[in-house]
Amino acid sequence: MLRGVSRYKRLVLHCGIHKTGSSFLQAMFGANRDVLAAHSICYPDYRNPEHRVFGPQHSIVALDYDVGRSFESNFGRVFDINSDCDTLLISGEEFSRANTQPEFFAGVRSLAEEVTAIFYFRRFDHLLERVYSESVKEYLAGPIENAQYQLEFYEILRPFVEHLGPENIVVRPYNQALWADGSLGQDFCTAIRFPYLWPALSKTQDRINESLSRPATYMLSMLKGRDEKQRLLACFNTVPFEHYDAAKFFRSPEFRLEFNIDHARVNTGLSTLIGGMGVDEFLDLSNCSDDPDWSPFDSSDQRIAAYLENFRRSPFMHETLDSIGQRYGTDKSSAQNNFLTFYDRFLAPLRNKPVKLLEIGVLDGGSVRTWQDYFHNGKIVGVDINPEVKKFATGRIQIEVADQSKAQDLDALAEKGPFDVVVDDGSHIWPHQILTFRRLINVVRPGGFYIIEDLDTSYGKYVPHYHGGATESAAAYIQRLARLVVGHRVLNLEEEPDPFQKSLFSRIDFITFYRGAALIKIKDQA
Repeated sequence: MLRGVSRYKRLVLHCGIHKTGSSFLQAMFGANRDVLAAHSICYPDYRNPEHRVFGPQHSIVALDYDVGRSFESNFGRVFDINSDCDTLLISGEEFSRANTQPEFFAGVRSLAEEVTAIFYFRRFDHLLERVYSESVKEYLAGPIENAQYQLEFYEILRPFVEHLGPENIVVRPYNQALWADGSLGQDFCTAIRFPYLWPALSKTQDRINESLSRPATYMLSMLKGRDEKQRLLACFNTVPFEHYDAAKFFRSPEFRLEFNIDHARVNTGLSTLIGGMGVDEFLDLSNCSDDPDWSPFDSSDQRIAAYLENFRRSPFMHETLDSIGQRYGTDKSSAQNNFLTFYDRFLAPLRNKPVKLLEIGVLDGGSVRTWQDYFHNGKIVGVDINPEVKKFATGRIQIEVADQSKAQDLDALAEKGPFDVVVDDGSHIWPHQILTFRRLINVVRPGGFYIIEDLDTSYGKYVPHYHGGATESAAAYIQRLARLVVGHRVLNLEEEPDPFQKSLFSRIDFITFYRGAALIKIKDQA
């Protein structure tokens, strides 16, 4: 393996079920890697520091797990697992779903002499309510009855029990009454046999993944499009909704009690993994005083209607391309490169049309999400060489893994066209930019646009890092094409050396250069 022929003495695999404090624990581990290492615990970091934007968790390995490769190879291509520590700690919600492949477990066992898988489970009604509150932020619409989640916990555990043995499975409740010292962090450290570790870690004061109020959740559930949901969330941050409803849950205590009893019946197998304790006690299922302020939710409250009406009239529903980009933190916004204000001049007529946009270069997902919100009826295809960006595939965003230095990969992308807009924000290496342009410009629809970003890599201090062995820069290549567009009536085309450009220029309406970028407009259909 990456650390030589030896293995770790122990591997702790935290399969964090959603809404059980996983983000909090991962933030602690990520912020305290040096402290963990001092206790001979390796919490792997990304091989490429730029990928830290994906957060301090390892789920991306499970999301794109290749059964044809070893666990070490799957994990090691993204994270650095090379260390001299005794214990390897891995944490990710999605590992609970990577449990159907025997190769997964064989790979885990190959990394360490001892493997421990730890799970936290939450009482059934609380889990479903919180999953609903989280899902309406992204895609779900309608009442809580539309929410779904795997509540047969033992079925999640079964493959782990079969492959790792019950003695190597640790199951803990998301129940503060049963936590060591009443702390989730201390409980986790105690459960993995490092009880002294938690006091040594520096703690964040930030609230992580905080739940919404019932009115806020309801308003989000009334919206169907992800872009509109994201705007409403931004509105909540800027214009907080009146906090008049202190209740936590939509469903009544009586309904939730029966709901818990029904699901406890199908989870009796848990008892064998929790020391014989009953599921009721373990998950605190019979506690009906968990929401003392509960009352039936009134969706007709005029404060909700007034807030939604003001929201629909607000600038949040009429954002510019740049303001959307600033909201998502993309470097295309005026906070950095200021490309979006320039693009908006040309793309605004397409905004409400069912456009299809291809962007090469996904990174932290800010750009593809910006395009999704801007083109309300559009489909966005994001392309990146790193498979972990598949996590951004949602709603109208499709993610493809491809290498823009390879003609066959670009040809495969071309087959997914035609496109109304193509944006090259990939490697910025000259031959890659030129090859991508030559392979994709002809799948831009009439009236569409081809954009090349970071074209300033053709100049100055960037040349040694981005020339890629080419003798002609990408900027020079596009300028040569512009020469044909501008002067073809007086140039001797027979003397022009580039057959591709000669066949292309007549389709081009105009080429516009901007600081660091070029925009090519394809002529409208005659």
